[in-house]
Amino acid sequence: MTALLICTALGMEARAVRRGLCRSPVHVRLRRTGLGPRRAARVAAILPEFDALAVTGFAGSLVPGLRAGDVLVAEEIRYGDRVLACPSAPLLAGELARAGLRARTGSLLTVDHVVTGARGRELAERGAHAVDMETGPLARAAAGRPVAAVRVVVDTPAAPLLSPATVRNALTARRVLRRVGPALTRWAAATAPRTVLRASPDLDGAASRADLVLVIGPTGSPEARHLVESATRHAPARLVEAPEHIELAWLRGARTVVLTAGASTSPSLVDTAENALRGLGPVTTDESITFTLPKDAQP
Repeated sequence: MTALLICTALGMEARAVRRGLCRSPVHVRLRRTGLGPRRAARVAAILPEFDALAVTGFAGSLVPGLRAGDVLVAEEIRYGDRVLACPSAPLLAGELARAGLRARTGSLLTVDHVVTGARGRELAERGAHAVDMETGPLARAAAGRPVAAVRVVVDTPAAPLLSPATVRNALTARRVLRRVGPALTRWAAATAPRTVLRASPDLDGAASRADLVLVIGPTGSPEARHLVESATRHAPARLVEAPEHIELAWLRGARTVVLTAGASTSPSLVDTAENALRGLGPVTTDESITFTLPKDAQP
């Protein structure tokens, strides 16, 4: 069984997350780090064994579009002069959105002090969407294993810490954090080494080898629906418009995944979907199967 390690800074964050872990498809450990990057770094040096690592808790928003209670799933974690990509972020953000949460992906910056005012605006101009004080050192400890950072916004540029709205916003964020745990366990259950095959629309050969076929394209496209029907003769097949629409439950146990698309779909969407799958574990490709669109679909 997959071992998921969830790290939080504070006891109240750990208690909120634990509320959602009653029925987990993976083995879960919760570890408190204490507040700040130095404490997080000390804990990161002595973490127990794990297969997947999730860091969660509260964060401060740097941009107006992130309100109290919104969830930021880090597509990258910035700490010092290092940037760690989290390719599976769209998959996890989509899972949280389907659970009814306001979730989006963005850049998470780990800092060593509370950020407000002009400094916050400066960091936002440099591309950061939210700040925390623990994720960076912990994410480094993942050492190539799947890692996710999910932060619930407490303070915002319009309502900084120690403002009259702090208590209300903290209660809102805690309620949201209670609902994050199940999505984290589904994310961890979907992590595994897998083979990803990029197949042309004539995909019978690839589909016969698949545990799951993902057809990337508009849900209203007759061509895309035909591809799903064709693939279903060989394996479970799903039509999705973007990576955030891929449900993590589909990926659990799917060790060979075929990606394909019709003529109306940009190949870059297939690239994006493959990259998201790489965030769930090592991906092997098969060069004997190629992805080619009809000539009239070439850019």
